[in-house]
Amino acid sequence: MMTVADLLAPDRQWSGITREPEMNPLVEPDAMREAQLLDVRLDALRSTAGLLFELRTALQLRAANTGVLVACGVRELSWSAGRRTTAKTAWTVDGWIPGSAGGRFVLEFGLWPTPGAFVRLESEGAAFFTGNVTGLDFIPDYGEDDEATVRANLANWGSEFHDVSAAFFAPNSPNNPQEST
Repeated sequence: MMTVADLLAPDRQWSGITREPEMNPLVEPDAMREAQLLDVRLDALRSTAGLLFELRTALQLRAANTGVLVACGVRELSWSAGRRTTAKTAWTVDGWIPGSAGGRFVLEFGLWPTPGAFVRLESEGAAFFTGNVTGLDFIPDYGEDDEATVRANLANWGSEFHDVSAAFFAPNSPNNPQEST
């Protein structure tokens, strides 16, 4: 059994996943439109970050219910957000802009609802995995459903993960996006 967190393991071998997602979020703008950001994990010791996404709301990536972006050699990870008036927020992706600079992966994306949030990531390498987490019966209503119902119907780092596809960004690879600023 593999968990979502296992994708972040320093010795994880990703070579067994050969199918690419319908759209490649590492190179295609707006590939993640309307997916929801659920969690961000930073392993400062290993300079690795993981971003966990709800794909059941995504417009483009429909073959799996969960997405995980793994960034290795993280140089920058920033989050800025306006004040929220609710205890939980469905942070929905709006404006996904991947690129590269100096041989590194660069990603910027905005999140709504208003006043919104903004994420910037720069790393030496990155991978994006789609997969299915079993038992996600419905998309919970953060305002109406109790905490147990919300947690039971969202992927988390301990969820069992059945991989569907993967895309990779490696330094100086000919398959990387064009250099951008």
